[in-house]
Amino acid sequence: MSNEPIKLVILCSWGATSSQLAQKVQEAAKKREVNLEAYAGGTGEFKEKAAQYNVALLEPQVRHLRKEMTKVADEYNIPIELVDQRAFALMDGDKVLDQVLKLKQ
Repeated sequence: MSNEPIKLVILCSWGATSSQLAQKVQEAAKKREVNLEAYAGGTGEFKEKAAQYNVALLEPQVRHLRKEMTKVADEYNIPIELVDQRAFALMDGDKVLDQVLKLKQ
């Protein structure tokens, strides 16, 4: 495995709940010694900033933008999927980290 950090972006409409979740994932990664940088972003800015990331997660409330965001992610070969709904509701950084690691395999 390379020493490149996993650069995760969690997308929501404005970045408010995603920044809270990004922090939880960051804490979980630190505890488990996973080289990860978690960012929060709005779906609007993802188009401009997609190249900076290598994994993307969409929060449940923006699932209607999945097709559009997947198109952007595909351009940069970024795996993208919806945040596990239960993990999102519980703000479970560990569970979301597991999801990210699965995507990065």
